[in-house]
Amino acid sequence: MRSMSQKRSIVPAMLLDAGLVVASLILMSAVASGPRTSSPVTAGAGAGVTHLRVTNQVILPGVTRLGINLGEQTYYDSGQMVKNLLYRNPGFEGMAYRSILHCMSSGPSICTDTRSSFTWPAEFWDGASFEVLDGAAAGRKGSVKSSGPSGGGYGLTLNGAGSAIGQGDWLAVSKEFPGDPTSGWWPNVQGGAKFDAERKDLSPETAGHQALRIEAASPGQSAELKSYFDSMEGFTFVRLRGRYRLSFRAKGLAGTRTLHAHVKRIVNGNADYLEQDFPLTPAWANYHAEFTANEAIGPTGPVEAGFTVEGSSVLLDDVVLEQVDGDSTNLTAFRDEVLQTLRALQPGVLRLMSSNAQLGSTVDNLLAPPMGRQRPGYSVWQTTMEDIPVGIPEFLELCQEIGAEPWIVAPTAMSADEARHLAEYLSGSPATAGGTLRASSGRRDPWTRAFRTIHIELGNETWNGIFQGESMDDPAAYGRRADSIFKSFRAAAGADSSQFDLVVGSQAVNAWRSGEVLKAAPAANSLAIAPYLMHSVTHWANDDELYGPLLAQPEQMSRDGIVQETQAAANGRQLAVYEVNLHSTEGSAPQSALDRLTPSAAAGVAVTGHMLRMMRDHGVRDEMLFSLPQFRFKRSDGALVRLWGSVVEMGADGRSRPQLLAEIAANHAIRGNLIKVEISGENPTHDQPEGNDGVRLNGVHELDAYGFQDGKVHGLIVLNYGLHQSRKINIEAPGLNANSNAKLWHIVSPSPGANNEDQVHVTVREERLSNSDLELTPCSMVAITWTE
Repeated sequence: MRSMSQKRSIVPAMLLDAGLVVASLILMSAVASGPRTSSPVTAGAGAGVTHLRVTNQVILPGVTRLGINLGEQTYYDSGQMVKNLLYRNPGFEGMAYRSILHCMSSGPSICTDTRSSFTWPAEFWDGASFEVLDGAAAGRKGSVKSSGPSGGGYGLTLNGAGSAIGQGDWLAVSKEFPGDPTSGWWPNVQGGAKFDAERKDLSPETAGHQALRIEAASPGQSAELKSYFDSMEGFTFVRLRGRYRLSFRAKGLAGTRTLHAHVKRIVNGNADYLEQDFPLTPAWANYHAEFTANEAIGPTGPVEAGFTVEGSSVLLDDVVLEQVDGDSTNLTAFRDEVLQTLRALQPGVLRLMSSNAQLGSTVDNLLAPPMGRQRPGYSVWQTTMEDIPVGIPEFLELCQEIGAEPWIVAPTAMSADEARHLAEYLSGSPATAGGTLRASSGRRDPWTRAFRTIHIELGNETWNGIFQGESMDDPAAYGRRADSIFKSFRAAAGADSSQFDLVVGSQAVNAWRSGEVLKAAPAANSLAIAPYLMHSVTHWANDDELYGPLLAQPEQMSRDGIVQETQAAANGRQLAVYEVNLHSTEGSAPQSALDRLTPSAAAGVAVTGHMLRMMRDHGVRDEMLFSLPQFRFKRSDGALVRLWGSVVEMGADGRSRPQLLAEIAANHAIRGNLIKVEISGENPTHDQPEGNDGVRLNGVHELDAYGFQDGKVHGLIVLNYGLHQSRKINIEAPGLNANSNAKLWHIVSPSPGANNEDQVHVTVREERLSNSDLELTPCSMVAITWTE
């Protein structure tokens, strides 16, 4: 999740080569400006016009379009991504927990993790299985004899033979918790009615392991089960427009054998969409009912869907509420609005990481059908998990649909057997166990036939104590574990092994850790970091204080900061960016200043410029914005900062934040090879005084440009990081002329602080490019494409 730069050479003006033509580019819009606190702008030779010469010199071959994290599936904000609007626990499945402990106090068969804040009760892990991941007893397996709070932390007494547990060993422990079928729902009973898990009498069509038994057949008994979505107070992210179907499996057991279902929006005395009794047969059967909704912009309130049983006993399973008259070409598991947003973005790579419902999962659970998925937990601060994860199969289908390379975060505790199974699922023939599973779900061809590269990252931020229970904060231990798992994975991948990019993650601000991880993991192809911008905001009096450090920080990080340091630590290994955005979770800035900063046009220009700079100056091919959904994040001081999502509301009629809009514009131009663009004439710089997040840099460049070429097709991105002056640009490039087929996309914004939170103020405008005189306005960017 969220952490924290580059050499630029200035090339003198050069004579035009034969066959190259010059086009002038000027983009106009009104931009508010305030008093300048940094030093005056200085101009180079040829004051008044900046000359860009697009060469054919390749800087980085085979680039990838900018990517994004798919983010968390939720039931309350822009994270409502899957078609089934009742996705939390639709199959009434049980829970499975898998966590990693650090044996800081040990004995031959004792592991005690003395880190603080464990909330697991005594006996929580009794009967669980374990495997030592790293250390003196690495490879030892067995079961847990007893467990409970110990030594200020949590301790396990272990069964099974093998090497003695050593101090510093890392151990993974796994246990299934069947039952609790109403987890993720809101149950209510009267008169002695009850809910229970049914694990024997299951529908022959279900993929799950348990159903919900509802006992309410006696007089005076009733049971009600509710689920909610779109439930963030004061906001609406899912508008019901069209025809919807509620479907489920059920069986009547006793009494009247009747199940009542309802769907309603709780607003202005409720908007009732469905109220229906279902007489049930004494055998399992499938049921459904449809309704039509046409919600417009207006009052907000949650949608409630539920079931009521009175005078009956029934079994219920596999509940789905989804639109049935949407885009007929959308064959994915994701809502039309999500697919529309991703198609517009054209991400080069899409990352699957859910810190809520994925990191404690097994590979088998992530490959299972949704109705057969358990609720996986891992955190030392929790004892329950109410949600099932988005799975690997539907994620791969989404990646194929939008043309993105998949980036899969595998659980840190993944075993060697799980690694082999995942490799077979992705690349094996139907004769392998993993290939058989893939073929049984309808896909015979390996997924390696669909993608140039599949990225597998072991764990998410294993250095980060926020994820304790999934993390391994010893870099050497994590590196050794990754090396072992990657070797098992690559061996099982066989002939397609070269199509996998095996990734270790590290902390962007700790280059030493990165080096230690890589030394221990020679089997890793790539090192991934998250170089976030603007952690701490303490100055906000005017635009220069609020946006100046933000726009200068990418160059600082690349020139002599954390990105430069991490590249050196990588020692030739490929550098990747698994997450990037603003990270304004610290500092004294009030809510009003945060609202001016994190969802601003300036943020969009800065983040996309940061990603492009890392591509050019550090050879980073794979970079992912964090993230697609999430409306806001509650800081420790109670402020609600508009992070981490890049959309307010999905879809063609939704509102995107400038971070997404700038990436959309850039991805139009990114293709083929990254090529050098020479800058001459006016090349303005200024000195950035120390400000937010400690940013201080002399000679900050206000203009930058990036060229791309794929055969006869060209792309160019130009950014103006200055806050006060428009800049005239002349472009010299092969095949670009007044009669070309050039297209232009530019960010249109009335000010650096403009946003789309309540209404649209920042847009991407597409038009044809002519050689008329135009200007690149302050704090803006433009992307151009043309064909020779």
